[in-house]
Amino acid sequence: MSKKVFESKPALWAEKISAAEAAYQSYYNLIDETRESYKLASAGLSSSLKVGSACSIFWSGIETQKPFLYFKQPKPCVDRINKNYSPAEALACRLMERLLAWDLSRFDFDSVAKYARNDFLISGCGILWESYKPEFTTVLDEQNHEVLVKTGEKVVSEYVDPKNFLADTDHVGIWEDVTWVARKHFLSAKALLEAFASSPALLAVPVADDDCYKEYCVYEIWDKEDKKVRWWCKDFPDAFLREVGDPLGLENFFPCPKPVFATQSNDSIIPVPDFCMIKADLEELSGVIDRMSLTMKALKVTGAYDSSFPHLADILNKDVSLVAVQDFDKLKSAGGLKGIVDFMPVEQYISALQALALRRDDIIENIYRITGISDIMRGTSSQSETATAVKQKTNFGTLRNQDRQNDMQRFLCDLYALKAEIICEQFAPEHVLSFVSPEEKNDAALVQAAVALLKTDKMRNMVLSIETDAVFDQEAEASQISAAVKSVSQLIQDAFQIVSAQPALLPLYQLMAEALTASMPKSRSFESVLSKVFDDVARDLAQPEASSSNSSSPVSKPQAASPQQPSFSDQLKLMELRNTYELEKEQNALKARELALKEKSENVKLILADKDFRAEALKLQAEAQKSAPSKA
Repeated sequence: MSKKVFESKPALWAEKISAAEAAYQSYYNLIDETRESYKLASAGLSSSLKVGSACSIFWSGIETQKPFLYFKQPKPCVDRINKNYSPAEALACRLMERLLAWDLSRFDFDSVAKYARNDFLISGCGILWESYKPEFTTVLDEQNHEVLVKTGEKVVSEYVDPKNFLADTDHVGIWEDVTWVARKHFLSAKALLEAFASSPALLAVPVADDDCYKEYCVYEIWDKEDKKVRWWCKDFPDAFLREVGDPLGLENFFPCPKPVFATQSNDSIIPVPDFCMIKADLEELSGVIDRMSLTMKALKVTGAYDSSFPHLADILNKDVSLVAVQDFDKLKSAGGLKGIVDFMPVEQYISALQALALRRDDIIENIYRITGISDIMRGTSSQSETATAVKQKTNFGTLRNQDRQNDMQRFLCDLYALKAEIICEQFAPEHVLSFVSPEEKNDAALVQAAVALLKTDKMRNMVLSIETDAVFDQEAEASQISAAVKSVSQLIQDAFQIVSAQPALLPLYQLMAEALTASMPKSRSFESVLSKVFDDVARDLAQPEASSSNSSSPVSKPQAASPQQPSFSDQLKLMELRNTYELEKEQNALKARELALKEKSENVKLILADKDFRAEALKLQAEAQKSAPSKA
């Protein structure tokens, strides 16, 4: 089949955009249905959808998973791939961490990340877009001409609605095959003219800036093959509104990381929302709930009575009532009220409600099994369950959702790496230098080397990770950290005894200690300290050799006595003594507080006893005054 030939680039992209929108249209419809179900359930409103009565179950599952995936802004951590890095490389890593932290503080990143998380859970796709935002001001030059001067800059993470996102779908099965991405901007006539005032497309087809009701959809297209960014609008199909070369200079070109997707297959990048997996169960659950509601309405006291006793018609209108009956003997002969009043049976309604309730519970349990939300995660475990059963359910819920949590963290880490790459590429060296501390400025050559490294090497030899508190079982993490700390401490003590006799074994023990530390959660804070400890040990072991060589040299001269550095064993003993001192100090403080409380309690008792004594004395005095006149 011959390949279709297009007369111009805009015509080619008009065809690509139309084909992609046709492929995405069914997904857009699913987003609308899913969002309607979620919003109506959160507002407690009824829905016109078949799952209307069961929307609250879907909403509850989403709310349960939200904090598990993301609930706190992670901290960026930058390190070199090669651990044996130079001082300039170490300073470059520190500068990048400060730049990222500063840039994240310039806007509400936490809210933007939660927007993407919510879209991931509800719509099946979370997307964020990085934009470089320079800030300019107008000043006058020497010839009194107005010129723009850059006064600031930042990299902003922007939320993109999945309904406004498009990507290459032509023979694309996985994200790595995507050659272009696009986002939609909806602009008024005035905004369109301000953004693309000099565009030939707008000059050819004039736009009335007073048309406040007209909205234009502008496609921002990032073409990876041509390394160009184009803005195109269907209302002006014959030309691009703007076309520029690679504006950011990124390694992967795209200004967005790989989105965080829900269910996907390897033959399409268009995801399937989780709502589709439980839609049939939600529809059945909605029917069961509606039937239960109708059965409850039908379940009421209904009966008939003998018309010769009209006074009994209102006997059920009050909680407790006595009705006057004229012919009471006839009532007694008929067998009392049971003989003249009969009620409609309700046993069949009660049985139907019980059956419906059982089916409702089975459907809800099946929904939770499909979504992987265990009852432990929902906080509804039974008191009769054993600890082993509770642990198994916890592990089940955690493992089922661990992959999604990892994907969310991958998404945030890629986003930070993209932001860091834009900072290295676009930020002015003067701006980067402003993040150097006063102590670091003392070594000007080191600072210049670090800044040059960021501008030339960028993030190629750096690894960026994140530290996040998104841990499901925080108690287990604390136990893991405590056990690892004890293991490392014991290993260091054993290593010192062996390495003192065999110094050649020091690198082996250092490697084992680093491996133990790496297995700890949030191990980064321990790594630099651990490296310094082993460097000190190596220096202490080398001191006897250096001193012996100096003393044996015939040309050695007497030097001024330098303070002797404490050995590693002395440092351990000193740390132990400090810990013992702090513990005894806390114990003494506790004892002092106990004594103060006892003393205060005794004082209160004395005050109360004194008040009781005075009250008794006043009472006796009053009685004596009463008896005195009578005697007189």
